[in-house]
Amino acid sequence: MVEQQQILSRFILAPSLQYDQSHEDRIRQHWNASHPFKQAAVLILLVRRNNGFHVVLTRRAEHLKHHPGQIAFPGGRFEPTDSDLISTALRETFEETNIICHRHDVLGNLPALPTVSGYMVTPFIATINPDYIAIPDPNEVDMIFEAPLNHLLNPDNIRQHKFLINGKNHHVYNIPYEGYPIWGATAQMIKLLSDQIWDDNL
Repeated sequence: MVEQQQILSRFILAPSLQYDQSHEDRIRQHWNASHPFKQAAVLILLVRRNNGFHVVLTRRAEHLKHHPGQIAFPGGRFEPTDSDLISTALRETFEETNIICHRHDVLGNLPALPTVSGYMVTPFIATINPDYIAIPDPNEVDMIFEAPLNHLLNPDNIRQHKFLINGKNHHVYNIPYEGYPIWGATAQMIKLLSDQIWDDNL
């Protein structure tokens, strides 16, 4: 179990671990130096509840070109008006969800993750007021919900699927939660976070 005070101290982190190499290899098969990745950022929003931290997740709208209907962290692509990727994550989160998060609420970040849609996504970890008001932007998301952090990070709930591509093993992760299949880049980020901070003795 991950307790509140201990997990906060462990979120003051540097990008120390790395994603599964097979994921990056598979993505980079589709992209090369002539098609550089576009920068993007998301927020892993932590909310204090009576039973521990919860994480805010969205379900992407079905009409979107990239990853329609997938469970995701709020966020989006870097714009020239953004001062940095933290600004991107804060702005995009507000635009998608109406949730206000401030720069001083950001606790740390995970390494950037390449995606099959051609983005290099940096996840930032932040806390928000438990009384936040979420209003989904129907152009971007069709649902906003919370999932317990302990459930997401527990290795027993992170399912790994292996498959072969060109003779190499590749890993895909899936984290079921109340009928919501969490997979793709979101599951990759959660898996790395679990590797970095999960401790059965907490």
